[in-house]
This record gives sequence, C-alpha cells and structure tokens, in this order.
Amino acid sequence: MKFAFKDFLFDSKELKLYKDDRKLNLKQKPAQILELFLSAPQSIHSKEDILEKVWPDRKVTDQVVFQNIGHLRALFGDDAIKTFSRKGYQWQIPCTAFEGTVEAQASSQVLPQAETSESTKTDVKPLEDKAVVTESPSEVLERLEPIGSKLLMFGLAGVLVLLALGIYFTLS
Repeated sequence: MKFAFKDFLFDSKELKLYKDDRKLNLKQKPAQILELFLSAPQSIHSKEDILEKVWPDRKVTDQVVFQNIGHLRALFGDDAIKTFSRKGYQWQIPCTAFEGTVEAQASSQVLPQAETSESTKTDVKPLEDKAVVTESPSEVLERLEPIGSKLLMFGLAGVLVLLALGIYFTLS
C-alpha cells in the first residue's frame, strides 16, 4: 500500500519515503512506526502497541519510542503526531491510501481522462476515517508538481537578493 500526504509519498511495503520525487533516508524503525500510523490513522497507538509491533521479542525502553516519534515530528512537523496523555499517539495529517505504482499514476496523469486505459488506472481506496482527504494519485501528483518550480523561483529570488546586496555594499 502507498500513502500520499502533504508533499510526501510513502511505500509501506518497501518502507521508502519520497518527497518531490526524491527518496529520503528514513531509518527502518521510524519507517515502521510511520507505516503503523498510516495504516490506521484514526487509531490511537499506545507505547506498548508500538513496542510490540516495531520491536517484537526485544526488550527496549520507552525512550526508544519517544526518540523515533521525535524523529518523525522533526521530519513532518510537530502537528503530524498528536500525543494523548497516558493513551498513546495518533497520526494527524490527512492522507490518501492507494495501490499500484507511482509510474502507472504518472503515465495516467499524462493521458487525458477519456483516453486513459483500464490498465493504467489505479484504484483509490480511501481510509475509513472522515478526516482523510480522498484524492486520486494523479491529483496528488498534479498538486505536487508545482513545488519543484517554486523551489527554482525561490532559488532565483535568493540569487537576485544576494546580487542586490552585493551591489549595494559595493557602492556604499
């Protein structure tokens, strides 16, 4: 199963995380916790549940859960995971779950809707939670596409600012 949220794509089978079509280095344990959260985003996952599913048959302290949750919050933002005192943790970012490959979605995005063959369509299976945004994978990819051009524009703006500052201080 694959999950799309914000400008991220997570492959839960491969435990791989992508942002803007680039693979991010996500260690195995945080990736397993992310898979647990995304597979049941409406659930509150207790520390014990996380320890049992991510570290089965191993004796580790609660601190390892705190550290890995902190790592995920650093990556996705503090509001990505909500802490419920004495209960556990819950995923907060709306996401879309789907099957298939990113390549199939990219090829279906290029073709007009009327010409899309059945073999390139991907079934979208929204999660059973009212807070989940149900977008097709091609809609997610269309929404993420402008991000690369925005980065380029910000880079050019930064160069122009530095050039202007250089000229200003040279002339003064």
